[in-house]
Amino acid sequence: MWLWLVLFGSAFVLTEKEEIRFDLLYSSVGRRTRIGMAIVFAIVIVVLYGASLKASYSYVSFMKVEKSSYLKVGMDWLYSIYVIFLIAVIARYLWLLSRLLRGIDPEASDVTKLSSGL
Repeated sequence: MWLWLVLFGSAFVLTEKEEIRFDLLYSSVGRRTRIGMAIVFAIVIVVLYGASLKASYSYVSFMKVEKSSYLKVGMDWLYSIYVIFLIAVIARYLWLLSRLLRGIDPEASDVTKLSSGL
């Protein structure tokens, strides 16, 4: 259940601003540099996740031979959320990349407006 909650939440619930980033450098640069950095990062994520998609799908498909100890559910069902997560993240970053290539600036985070949510 924990695996499903984390990966489903990361893929479908978190917004772009809620993702964890090292934005000390990212927030301190200008608009054009920020767009360039975001384009590079989006391409890297799409390429790396795309490259791992086939192997991840093969592994999840292979896990149909195993069942969980207590629930007796196929492990392929339990791990299938990872493949869904990969597809969702690739789609999200392709969408972000299309926006970046059109010149839509990803907002720099304003530390004066951020809160802990408490």
